[in-house]
Amino acid sequence: MPQVWLGKTGLIQKIGAGVAAGITAVILLVAFVGPDGLLRLENASLDGRFVVRGPRPASSDIVLVAVDEQSLQEVGRWPWARDTQARLVQAISAGGAKVIGLDIIYAEAESTDARRILDDVHRAAMAPGAASPTLRGWLAQTLAQVDTDGQFADSLRAAGNTILALPFVVPETNRPDNPGYPTPVTGVTSVPEYVKRSAFVLIRHSTSGSALEPYIAVDQHAPLKAFALEAIGMGHVYSLPDQDGMTRYEYLVLRYGDEYYPSFPLEMARAYLNVHRDRMAFMLGEGVQLGDRLIPTDQKARMLINYLGPERHFRYVSASDVLQQRVPHGTFRDKIVIVGTAALGTYDQKATPFSANVPGIEKNATVVDNILRGAFVQKPWWSRPLDLALILGFGLGLGYVLPKMRAVPAALLTGGLGLAYAVAAHMVFVSYGLWLDMVAPILTIVIIFICVTVLRFMIEERQAKEVRALFSSYVSPQIVDELIKDPGKATVGGDRRELTMLFSDVVGFTSFSEQHAAETVVAQLNEYLEAMTDVIFRWNGTLDKFVGDSIVVFWNAPVEQPDHVELATKCALNMRKRLEELQCKWRAEGRTPFEHGIGINTGVAVVGNIGAEGKKMDYTMIGDYVNLTARVEGLTRRFSTGIVLTEYTAVRLKALIVDGERADNRGCLGHVALHKLGAVKVKGKERVVVVYGLQSLGRHERSTVNESSSAGILEISEK
Repeated sequence: MPQVWLGKTGLIQKIGAGVAAGITAVILLVAFVGPDGLLRLENASLDGRFVVRGPRPASSDIVLVAVDEQSLQEVGRWPWARDTQARLVQAISAGGAKVIGLDIIYAEAESTDARRILDDVHRAAMAPGAASPTLRGWLAQTLAQVDTDGQFADSLRAAGNTILALPFVVPETNRPDNPGYPTPVTGVTSVPEYVKRSAFVLIRHSTSGSALEPYIAVDQHAPLKAFALEAIGMGHVYSLPDQDGMTRYEYLVLRYGDEYYPSFPLEMARAYLNVHRDRMAFMLGEGVQLGDRLIPTDQKARMLINYLGPERHFRYVSASDVLQQRVPHGTFRDKIVIVGTAALGTYDQKATPFSANVPGIEKNATVVDNILRGAFVQKPWWSRPLDLALILGFGLGLGYVLPKMRAVPAALLTGGLGLAYAVAAHMVFVSYGLWLDMVAPILTIVIIFICVTVLRFMIEERQAKEVRALFSSYVSPQIVDELIKDPGKATVGGDRRELTMLFSDVVGFTSFSEQHAAETVVAQLNEYLEAMTDVIFRWNGTLDKFVGDSIVVFWNAPVEQPDHVELATKCALNMRKRLEELQCKWRAEGRTPFEHGIGINTGVAVVGNIGAEGKKMDYTMIGDYVNLTARVEGLTRRFSTGIVLTEYTAVRLKALIVDGERADNRGCLGHVALHKLGAVKVKGKERVVVVYGLQSLGRHERSTVNESSSAGILEISEK
């Protein structure tokens, strides 16, 4: 009989705790050094938090002048001539803009056919005697009129508040997220001084000493020198989406040569806040100090972008409306005006949590808005230890608690804990802009719950099979179900407890067997035993064994039954009634009926699996009270009564016998007679036991207890 799992109530707790600890260790390993899959899920959870939080108002200090579809229809295809762009800058400057950011690349000079012809004519006219002074003056004046680059430079000088885009080339090998980084910076022979003008003046190393360099550029396509000298600053426009295509970071700083350069939005914010360049410091591994403001970054000098909403969330003005002076007065007054393209096919699309079609100028506007408001999303250095602590706490805590709980409470606890943490992490994000890992902790909760539940199911299924295999032939299905629900109740080892025992034997079975054919004997005996077994299981008795024609039953094991005396007595009465029904049936069939006697005793015995382990074991009982019960059953012939009880059972039974017309029910016995038969003594022992007879009365007869007896002390043989 297998007993490896049965009754070991702490097995699920021990294995569950070990499984939870193992899962926790694996998730910690995957979370910190594992593949990118978990990081992508965490990034997606951040996007979800933006969506759940919903849009936030955009700053009214930022206006976007967009070269949109309307502008292309009214002005012409992009790129426009530099003189047209010069008029655009002039109109914005005239409107009172405080800072003008041009998110447009000006790395090459503009050349037109008219300009090339006039250049050739002018060079020819400058030869000695080739043209009169009047013609030369006219040619110089005409050249100035077609010099669109010069006009654009003049517009920048007149505005005195423009920021230009500075494109850098960053190869993949120079990104911190690639193996072998940082690589030697090659190709940077000399940096133009007008480019260095926009570099950080102050560089501070992290106090931790573990700072990681930002991305490294190997080349640049700076604006024309004539333009750069007229602008008040330049900012790089390098941007790299994450592997899922989502733009979540602003690369606030890039390294080029020995210098560090600010991003385009950062330079615009610096100019708008009137922060002198020597008051802007890059602190490696910590962030950017902009005057009194600290902009948090990660060790790659990246700032998480706190997106405010879908595309066109900021105020947009069409560039053609600006050129045609259709913009309301005061639109640009004291504002940051960002000029860029927004017509389909003319701009770099950014995928954000709110939209997959956000123009680059709006991403830049969002970064400026974050800096001006100080509304940052950040993942501080202490968030990693906190993530580890959460995974460890959830894993080990659930590993200790869940194996002790049933499935439904465990599911409620797991669901509640996961939901509570998700809500808490989201509230921290909304209220404080802190990005706490959500995927790994919740994944820990879910996986441990699933594994512990599966483990519980496997062990309980194994226990259920063992309980059913061990007890289904002994006890009623109700008892088996109770044992399956709580295998701890199944005492598979030896246990000493009080039992009520019943022995039943067929009277004269040996003579009956000799007088009838074997087939008839077996068939009738099987019919009898089956009927008696049904009665025993009906009254939740534990069927110990069949010994030929004898039946051995007991109560109060393997599960406790406080009413075991009542159950045994009612079972005996029901067995007598069922035998009478069988006797009537057998007589009607022309067969010889059986008669039987029943002995009942209550006392302490040892009960459990007894036998040769792995070969033959029985769930049975042993002890003096068991032997006494067997002897008492034999007294039914001597006293000519169907049921004989010992005084140990009778004293309990007297309190249950009801005098009156109440029907049999739990806690009482009606319509029965209990009468004292006499005292008996087990041969070879001094013990004297009083025995009683029990019989069922008619429905209209009152229950009685008769203590008188005419018999003396009888001696019965020990087993």
